[in-house]
Amino acid sequence: MWDWLQSRKGDRASSGNGRRESYQCLPLVRMTNTFLLAGSEDPDEIVAQTPRGIYVAQLSGGQVNTATGDFTFGTSEAYLIEDGKLTAPLRDCQLIGNGPEILARVDAIGTDFAMSPGTCGKDGQSVPVGCGQATMRISAMTVGGAAA
Repeated sequence: MWDWLQSRKGDRASSGNGRRESYQCLPLVRMTNTFLLAGSEDPDEIVAQTPRGIYVAQLSGGQVNTATGDFTFGTSEAYLIEDGKLTAPLRDCQLIGNGPEILARVDAIGTDFAMSPGTCGKDGQSVPVGCGQATMRISAMTVGGAAA
């Protein structure tokens, strides 16, 4: 992602990603709309074919190092998958990884694509964003949390 100033410094074409919360704030390079298009698999079958995993219904806040792609995101609604069925609810899970590496581990994408509103917070500013994806399965990811 590049705004006008950073693209000039990096000898790159601007991608129009200079955004700010209001006229009182400096523009920052930040996300606008992020989405992964739908695939061809039935979302229920993706879960049914997963012997053990975590089903994340809703993400909460997170952060991304845009230089490396490393990220961490919290979950506000997640469930354990056991023998292809959603079982126990989970709390305080953290999804940890590297964006390009995780995208290479996507092995199933559902047909249920949907967009939802979100917020990108950076340097004390908050701007609206759109996020979207279908149900997807990632073959391996680091998941952290605290035992209660």
